[in-house]
Amino acid sequence: MSSTFYVVRDLLDKKLIDSGNTQMGRVDGIVLEFPQGGQPRLVRVEIGGEILAIRVARWLIRPTRWLRQHFGPKRAARVKIEWRHVKRMGRDIHLDIAAAETDALAWERWLSDRIVSRIPGSNS
Repeated sequence: MSSTFYVVRDLLDKKLIDSGNTQMGRVDGIVLEFPQGGQPRLVRVEIGGEILAIRVARWLIRPTRWLRQHFGPKRAARVKIEWRHVKRMGRDIHLDIAAAETDALAWERWLSDRIVSRIPGSNS
């Protein structure tokens, strides 16, 4: 097994799996810290539509921000997951925290409560 770690290849777009084996999204952003005179340090990974919009096409930022402000759950634009919570990496990234401790599933809960539950036969 190689000990080389490629930050972008090995992190971006990987599934995040919480401590209870629940998928909580994919890594949309990576935050690095560059201390004066020190080595770069991986601080956290982030999830969020605005972050993904920045990566895909900058013109998507404004409509994504508008949607977040007018529809869906009222939460921060980004879910920040500190690097210390990463337990294991491979095909997916496994964390030592529960999705319920974050806002990662806020959109899923909002959709389930406001839309899916109103569909006849949805049993939600």
